[in-house]
Amino acid sequence: MNDHTRDEMEAAIRKMRAVSAAFYPAAANTGCHAFIEFCGLMNEFIKVCETTMNSGGDFLSANTHNEMPLKMESFQAAYLAEKLDCIFGPTIRENPAAKKVFTEWLLEGEAR
Repeated sequence: MNDHTRDEMEAAIRKMRAVSAAFYPAAANTGCHAFIEFCGLMNEFIKVCETTMNSGGDFLSANTHNEMPLKMESFQAAYLAEKLDCIFGPTIRENPAAKKVFTEWLLEGEAR
């Protein structure tokens, strides 16, 4: 299902890049390395959106609420996991209850 045109999606990607570019210097100024990693998440999300668009998908409609997946390569999943691990990994690994909820929610979709 493609509800959005390629022009609309390309415009969204340009706007997303601008937001990420504006975020990075402000995040770097905080001095919090884990916070800066959110820029990496945003940039990889943009790349995944481009991959989805280039394969004929509508990334603007792809989300858990619509149960529409994005197109993601395994190396992109690894990069996202590395960024999430930098931000939240030690916290989640330290807390078995948080790890269980995170795994069920994200990987198994059971908490929805």
